[in-house]
Amino acid sequence: MKRYLLIDDDEIFNFLHAELIRKADNSASIDAFTSSVEGLNYLIALVENNEPLPDFLFLDIRMPEMNGFELLNELIKLTSDKIKDIKIFMLTSSLDERDKKTASGYSIIKGFIGKTFSIERLNEIIVEYG
Repeated sequence: MKRYLLIDDDEIFNFLHAELIRKADNSASIDAFTSSVEGLNYLIALVENNEPLPDFLFLDIRMPEMNGFELLNELIKLTSDKIKDIKIFMLTSSLDERDKKTASGYSIIKGFIGKTFSIERLNEIIVEYG
């Protein structure tokens, strides 16, 4: 069973993406947060309690409390080597090339995806990184 984590301040995108994940992987375990701070705290708690981390993280870039890159910066500070095993994909509705350039500076990021991702793209990700 693969574990998926969605962190996006838009509940509708979290709902749509969770439905797509369920269609692509019917045994998926999905957690979703609309708060970047709550999502980060969830990941920190998993690390501190030595619990399994998500296999995939779909992370929105533009969020009010803490943007996706700020969350990544905090995540990278964790001492757990397990963090590098999470396949992280940045999500955005922005066409700003600066976001793509910033994302390319993080070795931990596997991809950059425009919202809403398609079932075809999700299947490609699962096959390639699953």
